[in-house]
Amino acid sequence: MKARRSMTPAEAGAIFDRAVAERALAVLTLPQGNGWATLKSRFLERDRNGRFFVLDYVSPDGSELPVLCPGQYVGVSFRQSSRKILFATVVEARGHFVLDEQSSIPAIRYRWPQSLTELQRRAYYRTPVPPDMTLPVVLWPGGVTARPASTQTTVGVLADISCGGALVHLHQAAPPTWGPDDLLGAELHLPDGRPPITVDARYRGTRADPSGLLAVAVQFLGLEMTNEGRHTLQRLAGCVQRLHRLTIAAGQRDLGF
Repeated sequence: MKARRSMTPAEAGAIFDRAVAERALAVLTLPQGNGWATLKSRFLERDRNGRFFVLDYVSPDGSELPVLCPGQYVGVSFRQSSRKILFATVVEARGHFVLDEQSSIPAIRYRWPQSLTELQRRAYYRTPVPPDMTLPVVLWPGGVTARPASTQTTVGVLADISCGGALVHLHQAAPPTWGPDDLLGAELHLPDGRPPITVDARYRGTRADPSGLLAVAVQFLGLEMTNEGRHTLQRLAGCVQRLHRLTIAAGQRDLGF
């Protein structure tokens, strides 16, 4: 089966049926100011004929939730069996979902998506880059639109990659000064001979690999929300699949994302 494929309307309906039955956990990504916000929600209801679905809008720890307003575009991802489902949608209304005769919870109604993308496990699990392959990366704070002069960027090479993020070995001894979850811009050269991709990413921390090299983990943001982003996902899926085959041939294991 392909690492990435679009789903038919019948398949999409079955996916939503199961997500509601299981109260599946969804991760929402939405633009907020000059950056991105994320929100975790549970599936509550779907209506194929009405062309909408409902997710809860509850903070599990009492922290402030990102503001969601009718007409706002949102990216959604969730896992089901060995696949990850991604799509873009629009907020339609805010309200409450009735659990029983005595209780209800805050909820958001979203528009039924026009299309869903399915990623197989090997596409969203991190796959190592072979040691004999060099794939340059350039990172900078502030996101894609804030790219500074080259002297102010951080450079390195891909250590591993998935459709959701990457680990980057840096060409420097000192760790970057970015804060937790800071927004970054990332330019990545992929093993397909085409121009590099440029994406928004979230800084997920610094670590040293077993060889002692300094590396940073980044999470890609918002790719499911635009046509350009979905084309980038398609390229990523194809490249991850190729690296996965090379990894298996070399006797290496993929890494859980």
